[in-house]
This record gives sequence, structure tokens and C-alpha cells, in this order.
Amino acid sequence: MNHGELLAEVERLADKLVAKYGGDYQWNGDQLTYNYSGGVTACIQCTEADINVDVKLGMLMAMFKGSISKEIEDYLDSHIS
Repeated sequence: MNHGELLAEVERLADKLVAKYGGDYQWNGDQLTYNYSGGVTACIQCTEADINVDVKLGMLMAMFKGSISKEIEDYLDSHIS
């Protein structure tokens, strides 16, 4: 998968998160930041070599940590190789 295809897959993941949980996202170079006002901020940094995902959850959203992490990991595992 080339870098452009990787960025497109990350954007599809962000679209899926927006559709399921709400919120919005924006790109800053090769970094996508997803925000949900209910207490979720996720940054996905895409480089030529790897993808770094950092998710921060507020207190109210902390109980959903497992399901949110699993959804992100499952999506990336199945769409990016």
C-alpha cells in the first residue's frame, strides 16, 4: 500500500468514527485528529514506515476504552497491510 492509499484508509476510518460516534476530524499534513466533544481525541500520524495512533479519553468515555480501541485496531488490521 502506498502512502496515498494509507491516508485514504485512515480517512475512511475517521468517517466511520464520525458516523458511529459523532464528532469531526481534520488533517494537518499527514496527521489526522478526530475530536468528539463527549471526551475523545484521537491522533493518527501516518509516515512512510508506520502508523502511530494516540487516543485520549475523558472520564465519561473511559468506560468505552476497550470497544473504541478494538474498533480502531480491527479496522486498521483488516484494511492496512
